[in-house]
Amino acid sequence: MPETADWENGLREAHNVRLARIPLHLLDHHPGNVRADYALTEAFCRSLAAEQQVAVHVVPIPDNHLRGEGEEGYRFWVTKGNRRLAAARQEQLPDLVCLIDLAKAGDRAGQFVDMVVENDDEFRRGLTAFEQAQALFAAYEAGASRTRIRKLTGRTREQVAGAITAGRLSTQTRQAAQEMDYDWTLEDLALLAEFDGDEEALAEIHQRVGWGHKVRYAVEYIRTERAEAAERVRVRAELEQAGIRVSDDIPPGALTLSRLTDVVEGFDPGTHTTCEGHGVFLRSRGTATPLAYCTGPEQHGYAPPEAPSASGAPVVGSAASAKATELERRLVIEGNRAWKASAAVRQEWVAGLLARATAPKPVLAWVARQLMEMPTPLRDKLTGARHTALWAKLAGTIDAASTAAVRPGRLPLLALAPIAVAYEHQMTVPDSARYIWRDDRAGGVSRPDARAYLSLLVELGYQPTPIEQAVIDGLAYRGDAPAEELEPEQAPDAGEPPHEPGAEETSTAVPQDSDAWADPHADSDAGDGAAYSAAA
Repeated sequence: MPETADWENGLREAHNVRLARIPLHLLDHHPGNVRADYALTEAFCRSLAAEQQVAVHVVPIPDNHLRGEGEEGYRFWVTKGNRRLAAARQEQLPDLVCLIDLAKAGDRAGQFVDMVVENDDEFRRGLTAFEQAQALFAAYEAGASRTRIRKLTGRTREQVAGAITAGRLSTQTRQAAQEMDYDWTLEDLALLAEFDGDEEALAEIHQRVGWGHKVRYAVEYIRTERAEAAERVRVRAELEQAGIRVSDDIPPGALTLSRLTDVVEGFDPGTHTTCEGHGVFLRSRGTATPLAYCTGPEQHGYAPPEAPSASGAPVVGSAASAKATELERRLVIEGNRAWKASAAVRQEWVAGLLARATAPKPVLAWVARQLMEMPTPLRDKLTGARHTALWAKLAGTIDAASTAAVRPGRLPLLALAPIAVAYEHQMTVPDSARYIWRDDRAGGVSRPDARAYLSLLVELGYQPTPIEQAVIDGLAYRGDAPAEELEPEQAPDAGEPPHEPGAEETSTAVPQDSDAWADPHADSDAGDGAAYSAAA
């Protein structure tokens, strides 16, 4: 006989308790079960079907209990785990692991108290996203395959991949994320892997989360910002390697080649590259669109006006005008970036919407109204929607042949697909799409049409970004930061319309050493001046 270990001597036998696998046809919900909604999510049911993780607590049904029709075969009531029993029935499982509690069999009051203790949030706390990521990553490191983790937890491939990615985050990044007041998910945490250890990016995410932004949007905004910066570096290096002078702004007195083309008859921008005054300016912010200029326009028969007289009289409003211009230029750069980042977030959400098994109720009526009204985005792109690059991204494998096998509840989403793709294409792909958010320019989609589309998405559960909300509300976009965090000169003034780029040129006063005689739309983010590639 094997020798008893010391630790075994400290074990106490549990009286009136027995662990057993009980066939489902012997189990019934407690007649006093108080749970009204079992919330049988797909993930929960998949996990239960893969492997019963938690034992269900049951008590024997009293012999004197009056049974109704169909209840004759039941032998146990479930006191803890009625949600698991409901899921097991839905999944048609053969049995459940049960803890038979004979001590509670005659304690009716104790059975109801158990229901509270089992499910009270004060006694049960779910794992945070950080803890889930650590646990699932530890399981993966211990040898569990992604497939096994997916089956046992009921999570999707994407969620498991996200958990493993999030589990690899450094302690520094996890701590930075935990300091943010944010309801983290595994998917959100996985997004931080791109910026693991990047204090600057994490600080910006923290700031934007504090503004009420979703992490997904904050990440996409930073990606857009950094992609622009990388492209500016690339373009600048390419220009300098070609021996072209590059500046961060137009030198005083210079004119862009597009302006020279307008004012000098017969001027050919294509021949200007040999001019000693030839150069391009590439701003340190915004998109990498260099514009060509000439520092000696008088050589082409056109000289800028003389500076103000030496009388010493200041040019009224010139400093304020320059400041307003710079603020508006920054706002345009931020708005263009926010509009592009918003599109990436929104399209990801739309793809999820179109993949749903059942269409939300508002979809069918909205689709019918769109087809009746046939707004510009549909007139321009509906028939060609299936031939755009966005179709595969948003609509997946939807095709005409598959409609016959689709359940009726999903059909409205198939009808919505080409309409959504038409809107998304017209709101993101054409160059004029970047003007949609602005109230001083006309974009490829009118603001009312964009508002109608975005409003539908919001009604279906989408959370708009600040720039999208401005379009929906019919207001001018004044940046992502809340109004209370703006500097006084940046805050929107309800009494005055937003400054329009180029408006300062209507003044008869010309400030000395200014670029007022340059192309008013020379900022590639603020207007449509001729790009260097077209002018040089």
